[in-house]
Amino acid sequence: MSIENLNDSCLLRIFREIDDNQTLIMCSLVNRRWYSLILPSLKRFEYGERSQTERYGLRIRNDGEIVVFTNETEPGFLTVIGDKIKQLYIPNMTLDEFKKYVKYLPRLERLHLSSCSGFSKPSERYDGPKLERLEILEIRTESSVSSEPYRGLSLMDRCPSLKSAFHCVDGEEFFVDTQVTNYHLEDLVIENSFSTHAVNWPTLRKILRKCPNLKHLAIRHSYDTDIEDENIPEMLELLPKVVLIDLRKSPGVTDISADYVDEYCKLHNRSIAFYYAKEHDYDIKVDWPQLSSKVSQRCHGYSFMVHCFLKSFGGLPSSMNPPYLPLLKDYVRKYNSTPKVEEEDSVLGNFFD
Repeated sequence: MSIENLNDSCLLRIFREIDDNQTLIMCSLVNRRWYSLILPSLKRFEYGERSQTERYGLRIRNDGEIVVFTNETEPGFLTVIGDKIKQLYIPNMTLDEFKKYVKYLPRLERLHLSSCSGFSKPSERYDGPKLERLEILEIRTESSVSSEPYRGLSLMDRCPSLKSAFHCVDGEEFFVDTQVTNYHLEDLVIENSFSTHAVNWPTLRKILRKCPNLKHLAIRHSYDTDIEDENIPEMLELLPKVVLIDLRKSPGVTDISADYVDEYCKLHNRSIAFYYAKEHDYDIKVDWPQLSSKVSQRCHGYSFMVHCFLKSFGGLPSSMNPPYLPLLKDYVRKYNSTPKVEEEDSVLGNFFD
């Protein structure tokens, strides 16, 4: 007897017994009927059953893969569910407090940490365990103590697999460990929105020297990035693989730099998208339509470049959900009948690669 001969109620009972969302995703690709029956179960995984954790001030989505803290969260709960977490969004926790829980987070791939140490003087740098699997880091550390150094770079140095980093810096000078090289880092945003002082070029030079494989760079400040035309040649020499440089709100960078970048690209057979003025806000959106500047707490797709690069630190999403829900709708719309095996395999590859 073929399973297709079962009525919807029988099939639904079978699907409800499946407690693995990846299996449900693959089943939903069989045909339109299966998709319509399975979709509510997929949404169950996305929005989750939260009764167990509401009392801890936590919200868990995607079967425990994403956790969003509130200010009332009991952080000790990380010791219980930490091994399930892939994404962690913490709006208020000191870096010294966070390092106590790193050993309970072996699967962590994305971390958003906003840290304020109040009036207590924290350690100069992060000296906790490594985050071996972390690929995306978004961090702001600040202190009420005067002349407190920014410590986000020291955390980045303890992430050997890091591909993307967003640093929200308060101040102009901070510790940079030049002995550590971030070989896997491809995307870097440095934002300074809380101080009238921008990160100076000598400090930026040290940071860029640590990132030889960087492809996408953005340096932003409310007033001025402190970068001048004379710094651009050295910047290009430090970044042999860069393809996108965003220096908007940089009055010290002019058409002189743009002409130099053009000549440099011709000489080295490279292509670099270079934006250096407020007037380029429209240009960068036209040239890179895949990059979103829309502020949203949740986004579909696990991509730093798409969902974070053009945004401010305060506009970063609290969660990046797997892309299967919107993709499934497009897939079912395209294929009204059961797809061939080779076609199905190619689509599944897009989901899980």
